[in-house]
Amino acid sequence: MSLPGVYPIIQDGGLGAVAPSGDGARVVVGVSSAGPLNQVIGLSDLGAVPSTLGTGPLARAVADQLAYGGGQVYAVRASADVAGTVTPDAGNPASPAVTITGSPLDAYDLQVRITRAGALGTSAFVYSLDGGDSLSLEIATAATYVIPGTGLSLNFAAGSYVLGDVYKFAVTAPRCSVSAAQTAIRAALGSALLYEYIQLAQPSDAAMWAALDALALEAENQFRYIYFVAETVPPGSDADAWVNARLAEKASFASKHVQIVAAWGEVVDTLSGRLEVQSLASRIAARSSRNPVHIKTSWVQQGPLAGLVVPAPFTTGQYGKATSFNNAHALALDNAGFTTIYKLIGRDGWFVVDDRMAAAPTSDYKIVPNRRVMNKATTQVRQALLDFVQQGVDPLDLNASLATLVARANTPLRIMQSKGEIVRGRVIIPPGQDILASSSLRVQVRIVPLGYLREITLDIGFENPFLAA
Repeated sequence: MSLPGVYPIIQDGGLGAVAPSGDGARVVVGVSSAGPLNQVIGLSDLGAVPSTLGTGPLARAVADQLAYGGGQVYAVRASADVAGTVTPDAGNPASPAVTITGSPLDAYDLQVRITRAGALGTSAFVYSLDGGDSLSLEIATAATYVIPGTGLSLNFAAGSYVLGDVYKFAVTAPRCSVSAAQTAIRAALGSALLYEYIQLAQPSDAAMWAALDALALEAENQFRYIYFVAETVPPGSDADAWVNARLAEKASFASKHVQIVAAWGEVVDTLSGRLEVQSLASRIAARSSRNPVHIKTSWVQQGPLAGLVVPAPFTTGQYGKATSFNNAHALALDNAGFTTIYKLIGRDGWFVVDDRMAAAPTSDYKIVPNRRVMNKATTQVRQALLDFVQQGVDPLDLNASLATLVARANTPLRIMQSKGEIVRGRVIIPPGQDILASSSLRVQVRIVPLGYLREITLDIGFENPFLAA
């Protein structure tokens, strides 16, 4: 027995605070020229990207994420175990030859134009990394010229160079293999950080998508509820062939945890300012991170995608660049479960068709907001319930014993409802549970999500009031 007095017992949890869910935070995985391998780096300053990550697909994607989405971005540099390629154009002059050596650090539409005729050392050239949209200063020809910041060198053969001759090279960026991507992604999964999704910043195919889907399930088994953002391979010059190939590829794949962006275009590169053909995955995902979990990137009120000059593939003619990607292509990709873009008649620019997950048409998670809402609710309700693990209850009166548990589990749902993220959420304790025998409690949570106005039918016509009955 204690001495007479007052002995305070300070309680916790009475305010109903909920656990964080990582809203807006994301991880980008890819290849870059700098940074530690398979380690998570936090970035919130666009200006720090080049010094931290150098150049390459990862640096570009992180820069886009920060420029168009803001907030906090986590980057993981993966091993570049699949080297980039350099393919000379079939129409290049054969003699004297210009060749390229080295390993590319990124993708380039490389052109070399002879600006002063003559022999090696007398002649001169300019080069472009973006297909001729921006040019270097004039440079005298030499046996070897190192193109700064690209990992590539131009090699000029001896001979007489002709004024106006153009040498073209298609350069692809280095990539990480499935195994290298898994290693980098698991570094993020093993961290204590909270985030909503992981973006893989490189072109990928069905094999990689399947690996990402498996990693999402692996994360779920570790009580981390996330999804992945992937991109397709870039289009060539034939939009029909590219779309048909993507439809065939997608026919064998479905996932409730992977969003595949099938949209490419010429954009103003965030880091270099060059006009380059890039996947629009980073810009679409960045808009998603900027939005609350229930807001679609395809909501027309948010406007068209920023920085997009023209969708790929496109041709350059007398009146500028014209895309061959049209709304029929967009509808086919959307129906197959890709996130893509379309031209909205009456509005300038290009808009996101819908926030598609690669899920089956009958899935509850065929749109990204439903995935985000469910992931957030699961994370926060689970955290609320953890405090009650190993708590004693009255097996004959579960309702009274579990009143606090139900209230705490309901709290994150009420907050989500107050923010407009869900219409309604409720916690249910099914009756008839034998706690004495099982030591296990089943808790049901049911959520009513928002509906979305994909189509609005306008019924409009004239009427004659004198013909009314």
